[in-house]
Amino acid sequence: MASMNVELRHLRAFVAVARTANFTRAAEQLHIAQPSLSHTIRQLETGLGFRLFARTTRSTALTPDGERFLIEAQAVLERFDAAMERSARMASGELGRLRVGYLIGAAVDHVPAILRAFADRYPDVTLEITEYDFASPNGGLDTGDTDVALVRPPLYGVPDAVTTTLLSERCMACVSTLHPFAQLPRVTVGQLLAEPIVAAPGDNAWRDYWILASHRGTPANITHEAATFEAELQSVAIGRGLSVVPESVARLYSRQGVRYIPIEGMDDCEVAVVHREGAPRSAANFARIAARITADAGRGPHKRD
Repeated sequence: MASMNVELRHLRAFVAVARTANFTRAAEQLHIAQPSLSHTIRQLETGLGFRLFARTTRSTALTPDGERFLIEAQAVLERFDAAMERSARMASGELGRLRVGYLIGAAVDHVPAILRAFADRYPDVTLEITEYDFASPNGGLDTGDTDVALVRPPLYGVPDAVTTTLLSERCMACVSTLHPFAQLPRVTVGQLLAEPIVAAPGDNAWRDYWILASHRGTPANITHEAATFEAELQSVAIGRGLSVVPESVARLYSRQGVRYIPIEGMDDCEVAVVHREGAPRSAANFARIAARITADAGRGPHKRD
């Protein structure tokens, strides 16, 4: 066989002629001139070393070699077209794998609905879901273990973060029912600063936020570290210190021995969906759905006390 580079255009031209049994109609389908199509077929036949068509002035028919080659050519084109379709679906976020992280207690009311809505819209994307505690508040984004995460800002160590805020809620002081603050209707940030406090593990901006570091002139009196709400509330209940928590914790983690008190003078905390620049397109699709689900829920009858 003569040396040549068989291109997809050769195969598409051949299959078009084989299906129509007519060079004129095949050229129209391919949107090329008939002489150009004839030249392409001659190139292919020269490269293959055998004739593909038996042509007369009135008819065009496949040769036996052409019939056998048609099977191979169609298979190649079908595989190529399927691969291109699959690649396009992957690029658009409709196919593949998406690694989702979420911080405990972040949008917990909405996570099931978000996951269901995403699965309904993108059934061919496999979700791998990982829960993270307070030792990893970035939800795996900083370590590259996730593609998108539901977290509570502030983040750290994720300089290329694309952040969509989903909701905000006020902050509460979680205190032992035996603490003097337990009888108060509300407390100020200033009242909390001298109190022993239970903190998340680590040394980062996220922990600093929850121990009120930006309000302090001296370091916080951290008496215990807890990586989960369960451990945090247990520490508060036995009097190791108080903690600062989102308002939703009061509803989701009701425990004997603790009381939740609104904090005056502290900005609301937020829940956000975050992915890194360059993440799979499915991460942006997930963020869009998460924003829609939480927005729809926010228009419901729920009211803040």
